[in-house]
Amino acid sequence: MIESLFKENNLKVTKQRLEIINIINKLKDKATISNIVKNVDMNRSTVYRIIDKLCSNNIVIKDINVNNEDYYVLKNNHKHYIKCIKCNSIKDLDECPFDNMEIDNFKIIKHSLKIDGICNKCQEE
Repeated sequence: MIESLFKENNLKVTKQRLEIINIINKLKDKATISNIVKNVDMNRSTVYRIIDKLCSNNIVIKDINVNNEDYYVLKNNHKHYIKCIKCNSIKDLDECPFDNMEIDNFKIIKHSLKIDGICNKCQEE
């Protein structure tokens, strides 16, 4: 699957690119540049170059996690979360309301969405 994304974008499949993608997949919403660098045997500038190339080819997207940090995710693994502002618990949303959506004749290509709320447990306190 990943190899086909590379071919569609005329990118070579390299060991380093595959390693970055595997780490992003493994780390999920903790795939910040710092965490990626800690998990690969590459220098920070190489990681930045690879991430930049993967983002510009729409294989990886930059998002913002619940701690307002930039993180990276494979385009097909894009998820949303809701975070309780009192206890910081996090719940995954099962689907993205913006997938395959158009607004005023704009096809949505990428987006970020942060949802804060108060969970049932904290509402009862």
